Amino acid sequence: MHTSRILFFFIFLFSFASVRAQSNNPIGGHFGFKAGGSLTRLNVSGISSSIPKQMLQLHGGVMYRYRYQRFVAQPEVLLTVKGANLQQTQIGTTQRINFPTKYYYVSVPLLLGYIPTEGLTLQAGPEFSYALNAGKTGGPGSNSDVGIVVGAHYDFLDMLDKFSLHVRYVYGLNNVSPEPLATYRNRNLQVSMVYNLYKKKKK
Repeated sequence: MHTSRILFFFIFLFSFASVRAQSNNPIGGHFGFKAGGSLTRLNVSGISSSIPKQMLQLHGGVMYRYRYQRFVAQPEVLLTVKGANLQQTQIGTTQRINFPTKYYYVSVPLLLGYIPTEGLTLQAGPEFSYALNAGKTGGPGSNSDVGIVVGAHYDFLDMLDKFSLHVRYVYGLNNVSPEPLATYRNRNLQVSMVYNLYKKKKK
């Protein structure tokens, strides 16, 4: 259900844009605001009675994008929600109960990108996250997480010429489980819209 919503959102955004991409100045930087949805889940291993199910959450923040020819450096500061809907079998029955876990993070992705064709940037880099609700009910067991980010940045044209689309996957490396014998690792698919704060080109 959530996967179909993400795909619909992705297709909906692209339907408003031309196949052509916006050509920005080859050297320079600008700030931007971004917000979007995250399809998040946990990779659970070890001894755990929980079965993880994905859930849809929001994220948002700011970014700075600096371009030099075909190369891009892009640090960001985001407020993200990770975790999953955990299902457990009720003792003495076969009924499963949902326990939503929401891990609130301040995340700092540090991305490097390459522009194979104008308007499209392929990106990768580390993401460092600090948990705001570590140790609390429904929160992670660790106050920090490190992830690997891979994704793409796409610039729109015409009426949406100040907007961009980000699609990325964040692969968490740290064990954030609150259970002593289990291992939880964050997995996060993000789709974001960006409002770029650069000036329009003079015609």
